[in-house]
Amino acid sequence: MRHKNFFIFLILILSVFSEFCLIYVRYSNQNLYMESFSLLKTGNLISLLDIVLITVFSVSNILSKSKYRTGHVITLLAMSVAALFFIVVSFLVPDKDIRIVLYLLFFVLKLFVLISIILLAFSGSKKLHAFNTAGYVVLLLVLVFASTFYFVYSYKDDSGLYKQGSRKSDAGVILGAAVWGGNRPSPVLRERINKGFEIYQQKYAPKLILTGGGSPNELTEAEVSKNELMKFGVEPRNLYVEAKSNSTIEQILFVRDRYYKRMNFGRIILVSDNFHLLRASEICRFNLMNVDTFASDTPLSAESNVNFCIKESFALIVFWLFGLG
Repeated sequence: MRHKNFFIFLILILSVFSEFCLIYVRYSNQNLYMESFSLLKTGNLISLLDIVLITVFSVSNILSKSKYRTGHVITLLAMSVAALFFIVVSFLVPDKDIRIVLYLLFFVLKLFVLISIILLAFSGSKKLHAFNTAGYVVLLLVLVFASTFYFVYSYKDDSGLYKQGSRKSDAGVILGAAVWGGNRPSPVLRERINKGFEIYQQKYAPKLILTGGGSPNELTEAEVSKNELMKFGVEPRNLYVEAKSNSTIEQILFVRDRYYKRMNFGRIILVSDNFHLLRASEICRFNLMNVDTFASDTPLSAESNVNFCIKESFALIVFWLFGLG
């Protein structure tokens, strides 16, 4: 009995410590200090829920007088150690793809341990049923993904807030997209440029920040956007270019550091495809940026829209959990 209690207590300590490591990862991946920590962020709320659940049900198991299988508890302890190992090793790995694999291994192990501890608290036999637990893990992951997909698919932008003419922003941010041969904007980028010009022309944003890097020997996404907007008559002094980023989060963090903070912006408008805007706005809000969103008018088939929303749902979950985007 005492061995069981000691092992469950160790599981609790390891689980809480690894969750704090995860929170640190979430902030360090965005070059943020922990001083900016807030519980009013989706990822942090998930961490808080995990800590509360593992604490409540670990204590419940410790206080239980039932007989537990020591081997089963040791198995959970080993999985907790492995989860902590993966999250700690991720600090030493510079490659983003490898880090994502380590993060996902960490998350699956953590989730398995949490659900196992909960099931043990309610189980009459106090035995660990690995296949049943794995089934609950899969079910929970499916439910989380389905819920996230619904939010991404049904997302509505903030354009309606500007139609009355009383709402303004300090700048519009056109997120980059692919450039085609001959330094031509792809249809996706073209529609983002058109929407950016629209908010500029309507005086919703007095300046436009253009983001996105590119391939060697070609104009970057941002430079192509600038050329197109200058053709529309936008004055060059109202166009700011960021031409090195390769991902959504890099684009937003550049805007945060180079413009939002330095120029004391109070609000920006993000311009992108509708399926992309929820994740982009979540990244902004996590970084304490006040943001509204405008969706471009890129025509998409129902199949393409679903496929993009599936990818964005996965990317959004990865951002919530690990601060990668």
